[in-house]
Amino acid sequence: MSRFRSLPVFLAPAAVTLAGMLLTAAASAGTWQWRDASGRMVYSDLPPPPEVRASQIVRAPASAHMPAANTAAPAGPEAGADDAPRANAPAAAAATPRSWVEKEAEFRKRTLEREEAGKKEQEQRDQAARIARACEQSRGTLRMLESGTRMATITASGEREVLEDRERARRVEELRGDIARNCARPGG
Repeated sequence: MSRFRSLPVFLAPAAVTLAGMLLTAAASAGTWQWRDASGRMVYSDLPPPPEVRASQIVRAPASAHMPAANTAAPAGPEAGADDAPRANAPAAAAATPRSWVEKEAEFRKRTLEREEAGKKEQEQRDQAARIARACEQSRGTLRMLESGTRMATITASGEREVLEDRERARRVEELRGDIARNCARPGG
């Protein structure tokens, strides 16, 4: 008894189609395509011979690593008439697809650069916020000192000491200087 007899009728064509697609994809994955000297299309699983110019190669496998003489980006039929020598092989080598390892390394490098830039930007925002808080605190203290309200401080021994006018004037000048130096910047 056949295995396919047990499959529902609507699954058999789908299975055949899927198998055909997989075989086609596998067959074309490593296929080279180029035009030979007489203009005929050649399909092969091997790279073209050295006498085939880069402009004659129509398709190369994605995982192909062609020798430097044959390295070229896939060319369309309109490029078949181009008889340019292989002098542009180094330029075409840059157009060859990168391997997944190279792509992954570049992705990780870009991710790391973005993270470092984000950290640096966050540090700058945090620094600006600290400066803004310090400036606001200094301005509040200056307003209080300039208001003329009687102020006292607590000494190291725990005694209360009234702030004299001379000390108040000295602190006002000191705060004005600090505010002029540190808070004149944007965000300060």
